[in-house]
Amino acid sequence: MTQPTRALEQFSSLFANDGGYLRIPIWGHIPLTLGARRVIEHRDFVRLSGIRQLGFVHHVFPGASHTRFEHSIGAYHLAVRILQRLVLNPVNWRDPDTPKIARDEACVFLAAALLHDIGHFPLAHLVDRLPSAPLRTPHSELRTVFASHESRARDYLLGDRSPGSLYAILKDDWGIADPERVADVISMPQDAGLPGKMLSGILDPDKLDYLMRDGWACGVPYGNIDADRLIESLVLDVDGPSRRLGITEKGIAPLESLVFAKYMMFRHIYWHHAVRIAAAMFVRFVQDGIEAGAISPSSFYELPDDALIEELAASGSSVPSASLIRDLKSRSLYKRGITLYPESGRGGEEFAITGDELDRVRALYWNPEVRREKERAICGLLSREEGVKLDGYEVLLDIPRAASVFDIEDFQALRVLVKSQVGGEDRFVPFGSSGFSQLTADFAQEFERYSRRVQVICRPDLRAALLRRRAEIKEIAVG
Repeated sequence: MTQPTRALEQFSSLFANDGGYLRIPIWGHIPLTLGARRVIEHRDFVRLSGIRQLGFVHHVFPGASHTRFEHSIGAYHLAVRILQRLVLNPVNWRDPDTPKIARDEACVFLAAALLHDIGHFPLAHLVDRLPSAPLRTPHSELRTVFASHESRARDYLLGDRSPGSLYAILKDDWGIADPERVADVISMPQDAGLPGKMLSGILDPDKLDYLMRDGWACGVPYGNIDADRLIESLVLDVDGPSRRLGITEKGIAPLESLVFAKYMMFRHIYWHHAVRIAAAMFVRFVQDGIEAGAISPSSFYELPDDALIEELAASGSSVPSASLIRDLKSRSLYKRGITLYPESGRGGEEFAITGDELDRVRALYWNPEVRREKERAICGLLSREEGVKLDGYEVLLDIPRAASVFDIEDFQALRVLVKSQVGGEDRFVPFGSSGFSQLTADFAQEFERYSRRVQVICRPDLRAALLRRRAEIKEIAVG
C-alpha cells in the first residue's frame, strides 16, 4: 500500500463533500464536509456576513464591500487544499504508517481556519488599542476598553456548550475531543503547536485568501499569488527547531509572489492615505465617545458595520467631536496637511523624523491619551497663531500601527527543502540566508520602516495653516 493511499484512508473524512458545495468568488466551487456546513450555518458564523473585511477601504475602493464570512470560507477551502497536499506527499510521512501530522492536529487546523475570525466585530483592529485608563508610564500594562477579537473567539467557542452550539458542533460533528484546542490555535497560534504554525505565519491560508480576495474586490492587480504552485510546494518541517510549514525549491517563486503581493497591497490599499485618514477620524470619535459615556463596546459586539455607524451617529450627538462620525458617514474626509517620514523623504530634512523622535511618535499608537493631548495642543497653536477657533479635534495625528505586518519572525525561520545534487538525502536550509531570493525578511523590514509615515491630517480649510506652522506642529507631534 502506498503512502498516499494510506493517507486517503486516514484523512478521507476531512476531505468529504457530504455537506454539499458553496460557490464564492476567487475559488469557485467549494466542497464542504457536513461539519463545516453546520458551522457555516450557525448564527454566530452567519453574523460575520455583516462585518466588512476591510473596514473603511470601501470609501476609496467602492468594490471592497466583501465580508469576513466569505473570507473565512475561503481560508477554510485553502486549508483543506494545503492539508490534502501535505498528506498525499510521501515526503510528509516518516514511514508508511506514520504521517508527520496527526489526524487530530489536521482536524483542529481545519476547524481553526474556518473559525479564525469568529470573534471579530466591526472595525475591531481600529479600536483594539483604546485604553480603559490613561497609561501612567510608557511601560504600563495596557488595559483596553474593547475585548480583543481573539478573546471573543474563545467566548464564542467555549462559552455556550449546549446542543447546537459551536462547541457541540466541533465535538460531535468534527470529532474534536477538546474544542478548547481550536480556541487556543485562534487566540494563541504561536503557542499551539503545529496547527497554530500552519494557521498563522508567512504561508498561512488566511493570508493567501485575503490578499487575493481583497485585490479582486478593490479592482487592482496587486494581490495576485501563484497559490496553486505554492500549495504544491508545501512540506512539513517538523524535525528542526519547531514544527511548521516549509517549502521545496519549487515554492520560491510563488512565495516571492506572495511577499510582493503583500507589499503592494499594504502600500497601495491597506495603508492608502485616505483609508488611514478615515481610521484616524473614527478612532478619535470613539475615544471621545467612550470618555463621554455616549458609546458602549456592546454596540460594536452586537451590530453589523452599517448599523453600527448609524447607531454611533445617532447616539454620539453629545460627543464634542460628533462631526467626525457625521463626516465619515457622508464620506467627507479630512485631508493630509503634513506628512512626516522616517527618513528624508518628500520635503527633505524638514519633514524627517529619526532616532528618538521616531520612537516617541510610534509609542503614541499604543497611548491614545497622549496622542489626543498632542492633537489638542496643535489645535490650540492654530487657534492662537492663526486666529481660527478650534475645539481640539480638527487636526489629528495618524500614527501607523507599531507591530510588523510581515510575520518577520516566522519569515526568518522559514526553511527550504533542497534536493541533493549527488544522491544524498534532501535537507532543509534557511530561506533568508541561502541566496534563494532578494525578497527576504530584510526586504520586508525595510519596506515597513520607510512606509510607517506619520500623517498630520486636518479639516480641509486648515491645510494652508498647517503648512505655515509646520515646524511648530512637528515639534509638538514628536516632542
